[in-house]
Amino acid sequence: MRSHARVAVIGGGAMGCSLLYHLTKLGWGEVVLIEKNELTAGSTWHAAGLCTHFAHDLTIMNMRAHSVRLYKSLDAETGQAVDFHACGALRITRSPARMDEFRQVQGLGRFAGFDFHLLAPEELAEIYPLARTDGIIGAIHEPLDGHVDPSQATHAMAAGARQGGAEISRHNPLEAIERTPQGDWLLKTREGDLHAEIIVNAAGTWCREIGAMMGLDLPVVPMLHQYLVTDRVEEVAARDRELPIIRDPEESWYVRQERDGFIIGPYERGGTPWSVDGVPKDFGMELLPPDLDRIEEIVALAMDRIPALAQAGIKTIVNGPITFTPDAGPLIGPAFGLENAWLLTGSSMGVMEGGGAGKLLAEWIVGGEPPMDTLSIDPRRFGGYADKAYRLAKAVECFGNQFAIHYPFEERPAGRPRFRSRAHERLEAQGAVFGAAYGWERPNWFSRHAENRASKLTFRRPDWFDA
Repeated sequence: MRSHARVAVIGGGAMGCSLLYHLTKLGWGEVVLIEKNELTAGSTWHAAGLCTHFAHDLTIMNMRAHSVRLYKSLDAETGQAVDFHACGALRITRSPARMDEFRQVQGLGRFAGFDFHLLAPEELAEIYPLARTDGIIGAIHEPLDGHVDPSQATHAMAAGARQGGAEISRHNPLEAIERTPQGDWLLKTREGDLHAEIIVNAAGTWCREIGAMMGLDLPVVPMLHQYLVTDRVEEVAARDRELPIIRDPEESWYVRQERDGFIIGPYERGGTPWSVDGVPKDFGMELLPPDLDRIEEIVALAMDRIPALAQAGIKTIVNGPITFTPDAGPLIGPAFGLENAWLLTGSSMGVMEGGGAGKLLAEWIVGGEPPMDTLSIDPRRFGGYADKAYRLAKAVECFGNQFAIHYPFEERPAGRPRFRSRAHERLEAQGAVFGAAYGWERPNWFSRHAENRASKLTFRRPDWFDA
């Protein structure tokens, strides 16, 4: 390993390798990635590999879209297989409010240049003939979506970075991070010392441990997510084209084709935090024991919707940690309170967002300003109020709401209240309906009716409109 680097990236998952790749694309060849284990160790290797354009935020949508474009082109550029399946995706619903959400995302996509198609039940049946459509009022079709092999995609980005002059140091644990009198960073590793002008924490599951070395308390919690891989299903094997990914947000599951079988991924309402007080140092490419009791009800609902699932035996159960921040958005941008230090972590969908996230941060570091609006992902959006109790409550809430409808002006209750002003009771007596901003309870609007103290969530005219 070299002794000096312009940028040192800590963490060899999809996020870190993407940043390394995109830095070399912008002409920065003197960059190093340090990985304590093997590339993809952590949450990348056991990810289901779903890639979507669906998002409620334009920046997130564009990051995800770039990931898809990148994964489609990497094999030709690097000679490394990526195995991207451009199968498209569906989200189904029995909820009129969810259809409003689909229309909102469709409009955002149209602005960004991506087509989302709203489907009637009979159109859904044509695209996904193995699914029952009774009770379904509509769906949204995401034709550009697909899935990728997470390990292959990560190794392809790593190959591209090496071709651009980057160095990757594997099986090289980071032991300490120090600030030098000259203002750069000294990284002490098993293989020796590395002086870096800029450091980036892209450590994923271990980001809090690396953050502590940097002097940061990152509001990130690992949550356990399980999915099932089935044996061969004859109805799938008989098809001449791959089924699209399908999600039922109300029942909180996704299903995608895996060879001649399926992957079923449930998100239970009460998620399970893991290693909140510190991830074991020797944890790498291991999985946790299955806990089917937590997800069997959701799996049964998926089988009812797709009867062919019920005929399949279970081949593998994957149970591993993925990271959540208090609002389920990633931490991408300057490390708060530090110079020449950046964060690229905290994403619960690191493969889905990694390709685009690495591009965004590379352009931010090289250009000195973000290439797009980064309010929703900037790590500085949280403060000292995001302590252990807060981030734990919010991570569990976010996991359980992974498929919830994301309404405009939504205010979720977990972790509140943190701070109240001295005027809180006086404001409340005047009919204040409170939201939260940077930990503080603050009035969003004032109700004329004492019995109406909760904002009705809707995509249409809200109840505060008249007020």
